Amino acid sequence: MRLIGRLLVTALSIAVLALAVYGGVRAVEWVWSRDALGLFVREPAEPLSIETLDPYTRKVAGKRWFGDYFTTMVFSQTSAPGSPRIVAKWQRTTVAIKLPGDTSPEIRRYMGGLVRRLDRLQDQVDFELGGGRPLITVEFLDHATYVRRNGTGSVGNTRTRYFQGPPGLIRARITVDTGTQDTTDELKSTLIHELTHAIGLSGHFSSTADRRRSVMYEANTLTSWSQSDAAVIRVLYSPFVRSGMSPAAAGAGVKRYAKAARAGE
Repeated sequence: MRLIGRLLVTALSIAVLALAVYGGVRAVEWVWSRDALGLFVREPAEPLSIETLDPYTRKVAGKRWFGDYFTTMVFSQTSAPGSPRIVAKWQRTTVAIKLPGDTSPEIRRYMGGLVRRLDRLQDQVDFELGGGRPLITVEFLDHATYVRRNGTGSVGNTRTRYFQGPPGLIRARITVDTGTQDTTDELKSTLIHELTHAIGLSGHFSSTADRRRSVMYEANTLTSWSQSDAAVIRVLYSPFVRSGMSPAAAGAGVKRYAKAARAGE
């Protein structure tokens, strides 16, 4: 009888611990969600300020090709089996990006310019280079170290952590292979590609027709976001697209964005 009693007590303790862990995780998700006190999520008071819409984005948001372009950029085509294809974007007030201390002045200026443009493209999150506790980190690795961590076949890699709902992304780590990139422009093209991954766009273009069209071409050589890339970022970081959305739900959000844009014409 004593053995049975101990087994029952042990089973009950495990159940209570599991419930406590689950409750803690749900509590963290709630604190970061829009249903909490609103301290950690900065969304416009109004659904969308039409005056802030970029003319190009307003023009293309309702086009079918743009819906396909948006889906390709945002959603990975090679998700692990069983992994949900969902939106995962930053929903914090501020996201700090950290570069190594020995980064060259030219690369630091380049990244600073990217971050400033990223802030101009959307008004939901303040991205900053440096600052407080970094949530996006960049590491420059020699070739042997990079291959040991990430394998062969790439010159840059981004690993993200996120919730399958609010607050979405919670951390991103970019690693860059400096041993196989001979010019500063090659390094810049890798950095913008990986930074785009780090803000929530996990897809790639593989057709050579997209080589000069998007920084998310799988072998990117561009060093700035195209108009269409910028439009995708604007729509992703709008109130119409939220972390946890499926491709279908995000596509509906793009259409609502386009409807709001038409209403403002």
